[in-house]
Amino acid sequence: MPRNKDEDSKERILQVAEELFMKKGYRSVTTREISAKCKISQPALYYHYPDKESLYIAMLTRFVKRIKSKLNVISDEPLEQRLRLMLEILANEHPTSIMIMVHDISVEFKHENKHNIYLLWRGAYLEPFINVFEELKERGKLRKHIAPEEAARFCLLTMGQTISTWTNNTHSLSTQYDLLVDFILHGTVNS
Repeated sequence: MPRNKDEDSKERILQVAEELFMKKGYRSVTTREISAKCKISQPALYYHYPDKESLYIAMLTRFVKRIKSKLNVISDEPLEQRLRLMLEILANEHPTSIMIMVHDISVEFKHENKHNIYLLWRGAYLEPFINVFEELKERGKLRKHIAPEEAARFCLLTMGQTISTWTNNTHSLSTQYDLLVDFILHGTVNS
């Protein structure tokens, strides 16, 4: 069934919004900028999305579904390789730091929207990492006093703050992913 003009407009708006929000952050992007780049009027943008926050949430919902589907595809890889690929996917999907997105959500949004966004984030980002660390726990490889969710949060926090400082050289990125996975799984101290 072919899409109608409204569906095409909404898709174009979401594509442009994703490009701008993920590159510049929520606060730095205006609906005027989005509508200009889409070559539509602001009232036409507001016809589909009543305000900037609802547009961001629609964009983020679409964005995290894509992240989740990519992370789920690698679930059959060996554990260390899976963790490395997961980090690589997140780094590739976020042109700027994940921490910008987290900051935007925690500072800019209404309380009820923060909760809904948290649920999206948890399902797409946190739970795949929790699953990795639960698997480590089941194998007896996760230290007893560390919960899988704590390990997953540490992994995402470390990754979010670290990857944004890396250069875009493919060879050095590969080495940096390996080093980050090594730090996460084995720490820095000989045992």
